[in-house]
Amino acid sequence: MRAKVLGVQSPNTEEAKRRDLKAFMDFFQRLNGHLDIAQWFARDTRAFLQHLEQLGRVPATINRMFRSLRHFARWVHEQAATPFARTGLPTAGIKELATDEPDAKKLEKREVWQLFKAADNLVLTETRKNSRPNRNRAILAVLYYTGLRVTELVRLRLSQWDGKRFRNVQRKGNVRTKLLYVPPEGRRLLDAYITGERLQDRGDDQDWLFLPSSGDGPMTRRQIHRILVRTANEATKHHGVIHLHPHRLRHTFGFEVRERTKSDSETARHLGHQTDKYAGRYARSTQQEREQLLDTLGVGL
Repeated sequence: MRAKVLGVQSPNTEEAKRRDLKAFMDFFQRLNGHLDIAQWFARDTRAFLQHLEQLGRVPATINRMFRSLRHFARWVHEQAATPFARTGLPTAGIKELATDEPDAKKLEKREVWQLFKAADNLVLTETRKNSRPNRNRAILAVLYYTGLRVTELVRLRLSQWDGKRFRNVQRKGNVRTKLLYVPPEGRRLLDAYITGERLQDRGDDQDWLFLPSSGDGPMTRRQIHRILVRTANEATKHHGVIHLHPHRLRHTFGFEVRERTKSDSETARHLGHQTDKYAGRYARSTQQEREQLLDTLGVGL
């Protein structure tokens, strides 16, 4: 039932949808004095979206919240005893706000170089008993060279690794990737962890690929995030800032695959998407790149 209402989503996405629905319910109750779903009309939906604009919510957030409402309303309307039989779908005819396409979230080539150099340096300098710099560098490498989501990364098992590829990788939703190839440099860094630091850690389940130093696997999203922040801070301790999170590595992977293949379908396949609907986002430029393009325009002879 939950999957039908919320869709097959990551835990974070499910939680965001719950917050969106609760925000609407709170608004609806303040506006109408009750929570009778049969009294949910399109004007209530429009009033809620106008309320969000007045609060200063950005268009992307408003559109996301509207999509949560629309998905829920459609599910309710599909039920045999739909309360919308007389009034109609309360989200019908309402369009999302028009927005500019968001900037690409990819890392620049120099930033990728800085991150891997920082990870190499941490392997040499982090000598505390519980530090795992080879593991941390391998995590960076697998995210960058495969484009995995962090939820997919933490589910990887050592038994899936054959020395070149991960086998039968569970992706988002019901997608499975039969063979997930890792390029040579990624394999080198991953093997350095598997044959070294990983042997120090023992937990209840020995088959998780990435183990925390406590030995109680699998690792969590928060632990992965802290590892990436530590690496980014090392990469920029002398100058600059790199805002690093797992999805930036995924976008970088997607951009580079799209740039080389020129194919949305191939990009989607590498990323574990069921369709190529979202592949175009990996061909977008950053604001800086767009400005640099315009700087080349001129009327000189």
